[in-house]
Amino acid sequence: MSKRSILVVDDDRNTRDYLATFLTASGYAVDCLGSGDEAIERLASGPSPSLILLDIMLPGKNGIEVLATVKAIHPMIPIIILSGIGQIKTVVEAMKIGASDYLAKPFEEEALELAIENAIEKERLKEEVKTLKQQLAFVEQGNILTSNPQMLRIIDIARHVAGTDVPVLILGESGVGKEVVASFIHEQSNRSEGPFVKINCAALPHELLESELFGYERGAFTGAIRDKIGKFEQADKGTLLLDEIGEMSPHLQAKLLHVLQDAEFSRLGGKKTVKVNVRVLAATNKKLKEAVLKGEFRNDLYFRLNVIKLEVPPLRERREDIPLLCNHFLEKYRERYQSPVQLFPKEVMETFFRYDWPGNVRQLENIVKRYLILPDADVTSELKNATTEASVPAPQQNLSLKEVAGHAAEIAEKEVVLRMLEETGWNRKESARRLRISYKALRNKLKKWQLVRERPTEDVRTLVRSA
Repeated sequence: MSKRSILVVDDDRNTRDYLATFLTASGYAVDCLGSGDEAIERLASGPSPSLILLDIMLPGKNGIEVLATVKAIHPMIPIIILSGIGQIKTVVEAMKIGASDYLAKPFEEEALELAIENAIEKERLKEEVKTLKQQLAFVEQGNILTSNPQMLRIIDIARHVAGTDVPVLILGESGVGKEVVASFIHEQSNRSEGPFVKINCAALPHELLESELFGYERGAFTGAIRDKIGKFEQADKGTLLLDEIGEMSPHLQAKLLHVLQDAEFSRLGGKKTVKVNVRVLAATNKKLKEAVLKGEFRNDLYFRLNVIKLEVPPLRERREDIPLLCNHFLEKYRERYQSPVQLFPKEVMETFFRYDWPGNVRQLENIVKRYLILPDADVTSELKNATTEASVPAPQQNLSLKEVAGHAAEIAEKEVVLRMLEETGWNRKESARRLRISYKALRNKLKKWQLVRERPTEDVRTLVRSA
């Protein structure tokens, strides 16, 4: 086992020589420097020590300035401040910045040994708690279970970027688990004790979305009878997930860019500037790069959000995860629905494995719940028919070419409508607007096709499809 290393930063040569001799005899590897500038340069280029003994009075950068700089670069290194008599105010300031302990010169050797042991042990325990919390967070994200190399890489990147405050852009089809990845990043971060707030930018009209994001003051508009804080204020010292950010209006894109740059904004109808400390994650199933080229999404906002990009693959590209997810959902919902199902029959699993899952993990979860509630339902035939329906049928003898074309067009139209409804969370007015048809026309189509929304959790209803 390698020796613990201690960096001594003190401008007094006698103090440095004494500490080097004593600490080396105590079993530590010791490095001594005479100024704060040397210490910062050494930490920027060399390996991190186990602990730093830092004098308050230094030439050039003083001990407080060095402490602040080191904590910004290496927040996990414990630092013990060495102070003279009459420097209590400075010591208090150092403790607020993040010093682990302090010793007033001259100090006893026993006091030095105890302070070093306590500081190192305290940091070890903090690191252990952080690791355990990270492991627990991973276990709680059961639906991120995967054996797919691409997903494992995404999880690895998510862990690495979680400790920073840079924005993360999460891309992927509807239902692949973008929100789960965002939640995973939050739970792995230093903000995990803070709130995780999410908002779907496609589910609200643009005017309402602005008030939801930034809040409003009393009297800002008709019906604003009291002040209301927005999602940014709710997420202060935590994480805010902007889901379906590709649907945000140009006006809100500009306001969001300002918040990302300056960490401040004003509520609707308000004059006071509100400052927030929020880590922003964004998710979309839209190809934002194409939207930028079409002028539908701000170029500067795209580059501000696209610091780290994670592309979550669809379930059809990671079929090895289907058995893992099925077993997870089985364990998760079996007791809730008091289901007698203990295992999925081989035929069901084979059908699951072959099916392309256009609704991805969300669709798989709903199908599993349905099977647990209605184990006698013919799930395999339903999925096989859905796969067949997606293909254009061959002409039959009693059908004209016009009839075949009409039937194929209706199937294609139904798929487009379904996809749009899933993207908007079954917001029919928003779906009609994006499809450029009237709301009444959309309602008539849904009635004709007998399409209804499948309710989540306990109120599980089937999604009825008829050709």
